Amino acid sequence: MLRTPGPYAAWKSWLEAFGRGEDLPFDHLPVIDEKMGPEMADRLLRQVAEAFHQRQRRWSEALRRDQQLLTMDPARAATTIAVVLGNARTLLAPLRDLTEHPRFPAELRKSLAEALEQTVRSAQRSLEDSARHAPIELQSAIRMNSLVPALTRKRPPARTPGTTTGRRVIL
Repeated sequence: MLRTPGPYAAWKSWLEAFGRGEDLPFDHLPVIDEKMGPEMADRLLRQVAEAFHQRQRRWSEALRRDQQLLTMDPARAATTIAVVLGNARTLLAPLRDLTEHPRFPAELRKSLAEALEQTVRSAQRSLEDSARHAPIELQSAIRMNSLVPALTRKRPPARTPGTTTGRRVIL
């Protein structure tokens, strides 16, 4: 990753990558607050919202595209929807993580979390509504593989190389 000079440039670069669907580390980014200067902080907050909405659109488009797999083999729709919704939940993780970003002001985190929750609940409702006249197996698969739990589900902590998983190998 290229080093960019200054906090604004670093954030701008990271946010552009996030909006494109890239998941880069953010440990080097400074806190966004008034200490940056009110104008810079305001510009960055607008860019955060824009990157968030770009990424959210990418998620929605991917979900719609993946749903088209259901029409390819209707007999396997219940199995396919489980895979489609599992993938959609996985793709929500970076968006959810952004809503909890420790370097954002609390009101921004809350606003992003509310927007994400509204999008996810709307998508789940739309799925359930579209399957009202579908076989019960598909309706059940949609409910059992709900997108909503992804709003709170945490990813497992990343393992550092050389650490063990707590299992002991006995030869």
